[in-house]
Amino acid sequence: MGDGLYDSRGAWQRRAGRTPLLIARQTLTMAMTRLPMLTQAEGPVVISVRTLGALVAIRRQKLLPHLYGTVAISTSNLAEAQSFLPDAPPWLVPGPDHPDRALPERLVAETASHAATLRFGLGIGASLLLLDGPVKHRAKLSYIKAVGTVSILVTAYRLGHLSAVRPMVKALEKLGQEEVLPPPEQLDALWRALEEMDA
Repeated sequence: MGDGLYDSRGAWQRRAGRTPLLIARQTLTMAMTRLPMLTQAEGPVVISVRTLGALVAIRRQKLLPHLYGTVAISTSNLAEAQSFLPDAPPWLVPGPDHPDRALPERLVAETASHAATLRFGLGIGASLLLLDGPVKHRAKLSYIKAVGTVSILVTAYRLGHLSAVRPMVKALEKLGQEEVLPPPEQLDALWRALEEMDA
């Protein structure tokens, strides 16, 4: 019997207590430890239009320089943001798009806006991408470090830059920014975690 997921007959390995779920987890962990992250530890932070728009909608964009210093954005993304942010603040630094930068396979079908963010971030060696929606999950699966609006709010709260997270989430819902919010069960888990942290 081999060391992979299946033995020579194609049956799941069950020896030594190795269940299919355990084998799958071990295999995934081994695969992930072999592949390098596509983001760079010392690079800049890059923001997407969607995430920037959500923070502007609740008037919390000024959290970004408190958390990250300067934040980079692609030229095309900045142009797209003109509708809700006509005057770019000094901490928001535009940079040229990287249209020829190849994307990982699971990200090649992203929208033009998301693709511009991803290509720009990878092209300048970003350390972190601020993304929301399903693209964030696909980016993480592609070894790109990414966080969304709610994670930004939680970090700001933990560092004392925000008095509470729940009112901000309610404001996002009220202002039509539900696309940046995680599923209800994840929000419930977040509230429980924050309550335990504050206890």
